[in-house]
Amino acid sequence: MVRRILLPVDGSEHGRKAARLAGVIASLYDAEVVLLHVLDPDRETEGRAHMAEVEHRASRSVEGMPWMANVPGELMVMLQPTESKQTREQVLHYLAEKVVKAATDIVEREGVSDDKIRVIFRDGNPSKRILESISDQDADMVVMGSRGLGVASGLVMGSVSHRVASAAPCTVVTTR
Repeated sequence: MVRRILLPVDGSEHGRKAARLAGVIASLYDAEVVLLHVLDPDRETEGRAHMAEVEHRASRSVEGMPWMANVPGELMVMLQPTESKQTREQVLHYLAEKVVKAATDIVEREGVSDDKIRVIFRDGNPSKRILESISDQDADMVVMGSRGLGVASGLVMGSVSHRVASAAPCTVVTTR
């Protein structure tokens, strides 16, 4: 039986598929979905570049992430390396909230009620924070994309999803 699903989200295509699957499973089992977004300060530059890439793809995509089209142009300009660390962090947090909102909308469209959805944000190494959140949130299943937005993704399976699947104390389902 599935009571609580941990859904790490990053805005990737595989992550959106994971959100749909988590929503379907949660609807079938009347389970709670805990959406988790992890910001990795050690990979801040890479994160900015990938969030900007997501925004660019979304602005050109019909089925992509229409919420990104609502990101004000001045915020995208702030992603430049010349901006202050505080400004860059504000932009990343703004974009993280948009990523989580898009995933929440997907989960709700699959029939999960608002009272069965929780959102948490954490900073740090994504695979470590996901594994910690499994215990902290008492999750009995993780549904996540097999590959995210990271440049250093594995050849077949992304490094974060591989680490989580290898070390998790519960069922891990990856989507692609």
